[in-house]
Amino acid sequence: MSESEITAPARNRLEGIDLARAIAIMGMTVVNFSIYIGHAETDPSWLIQLESLFSGRAAATFVFLAGVGVALLTRRARTERTPDLRRAARINLIKRGVFLFLLGVSFRAQWPYDILHFYGVYLTIAALVFMWPARWLVVLAFATVATFVAFYFALPPLMDLDYWDSPSFANPWLAIQDLFFTGHHPVTPWFAYFLVGMAVGRIDLHRSANHWRLLIGGALLIGLAKAIKFAALDLAFVKLIPAEEYGYAISYVAGIFGTSAYPPAPLYILFGLGTGMIVLSLSLMLCAAEWRRKLLTPIIWTGQMALTFYLLHVFVGVTAAEWFLPEESESVYWLFAWVIGFFILSVVFATLWRRHHKRGPVEWAMRRLVD
Repeated sequence: MSESEITAPARNRLEGIDLARAIAIMGMTVVNFSIYIGHAETDPSWLIQLESLFSGRAAATFVFLAGVGVALLTRRARTERTPDLRRAARINLIKRGVFLFLLGVSFRAQWPYDILHFYGVYLTIAALVFMWPARWLVVLAFATVATFVAFYFALPPLMDLDYWDSPSFANPWLAIQDLFFTGHHPVTPWFAYFLVGMAVGRIDLHRSANHWRLLIGGALLIGLAKAIKFAALDLAFVKLIPAEEYGYAISYVAGIFGTSAYPPAPLYILFGLGTGMIVLSLSLMLCAAEWRRKLLTPIIWTGQMALTFYLLHVFVGVTAAEWFLPEESESVYWLFAWVIGFFILSVVFATLWRRHHKRGPVEWAMRRLVD
């Protein structure tokens, strides 16, 4: 029996997870295309705010869904608990992690904001903890976030850190620093998304009651993050502590209470988890009815080829934007037009490809190399 058979997910695939991946990919294109397609002075503020909602949330949803996928992938190994199944599942995760790490490190030459090499590290660590009970995965997620907070306050006085840079991996120390703290999606705290996803993947995601629990839980997490941010920043720092007396120190401390992607502070993690849970719950609800699932099949197929389209959105979408968009295209209207156009092309490509192939091209290559 092959490792892929041993670690195969349940026969009744949850298409809602694939739909959620497609939504996350579309969100990531909004964020990454905006690097090359800026705003115009005449752009409406509400549309700019809509664009900003995707910043960091789409990638967080992507990582959260990856954790859910690992839980489904290793379900048999966890339920039957035989040494052979555990070993096969662990080896399979490590192989996938190595594949994605090497692919991502190579991809960084083209795209310094790459997430795949971080994925590789997440999967490798997951190979060590996938048998843990869900509650311990959540505890480890808390510890991961707490470790980032400790790093955030302890390391800058000791060394000159360039936060969220993309240093050359020729220097091992800079590579470790990038992977675990200062990178765009560092293990501390981004692995918390993955761990909570692994815990969520343990519940029965076919049950509609659990869909509602995820939706309500996600909304509560976002509400909690916003409430703490308001109390800490709007009430405490702004009202009680005069910023002119402390300058940089106050803004640095205040950063840990923010909900933006940089720095990825605890409230940002709560906000991202809430977003991921809402996207997953709504996607599962949409795919619960067979007629809706059939209607959404092309988008579901797009989500099943998420790795392929992640690479293509840079090699095709970003490259085309750099080459062909005129200078006067600096507008949020152009941005959303480019995103929608790329997404439509992705859906068409996925539909045509799936007529002849079971997996996307990059997904097929990974399967061939690691299984």
